[in-house]
Amino acid sequence: MSPRNKPAKTDKPFMRRFFEEKRKILLEKNNTKQEMDLEIQSRLLMSGEYRKADTILIYAARSNEIATDGVIRAALANRKTVALPVCHKGGVMTFHQITSLSQLERGRFGIMEPVEGCEEVIPDAGTLCVCPALCCDMRGYRLGWGAGYYDRYLAKYPCLKAALCYSDSLIPEFEVFDYDIRMDLVCTENYIRHI
Repeated sequence: MSPRNKPAKTDKPFMRRFFEEKRKILLEKNNTKQEMDLEIQSRLLMSGEYRKADTILIYAARSNEIATDGVIRAALANRKTVALPVCHKGGVMTFHQITSLSQLERGRFGIMEPVEGCEEVIPDAGTLCVCPALCCDMRGYRLGWGAGYYDRYLAKYPCLKAALCYSDSLIPEFEVFDYDIRMDLVCTENYIRHI
């Protein structure tokens, strides 16, 4: 499948394969990916949403995701509460506070997670949740990796939601369902789109 072909907006499995292929191509251009990831993180850190948040819920990025280590380090240095997800059986996800990157270990799905004993964080109105995305649409909906952890989690809690997304993976619209959660902002390497 060539990433030059545009995905059908109603076929999420095809869209996932399409944008995963785009990520693979970008990974081959490692310097370009690093520069784009740095710009996305910088834009998020300069946003009013980040500055106002007391608590940052954020993922530890895998190699094929937009990097988050700069945001995590900055949030820790800014003395914000920083929490990362732990994925449990049954599609349940919880966030647990860390005070150092040394408190992370490889967990479920090979993703870096807080070590056992880190306190669970319950989000509130002063919380910003930073979500991974393969692509987003202009309305603020995100296409994740397909497991539904973030949509289930965010359906329970009122907090600001930001998706990290490459600008060429921001498309006009794709089909959404009742369980899909709209982001409040989409942060790309070129701009932040407020929804």
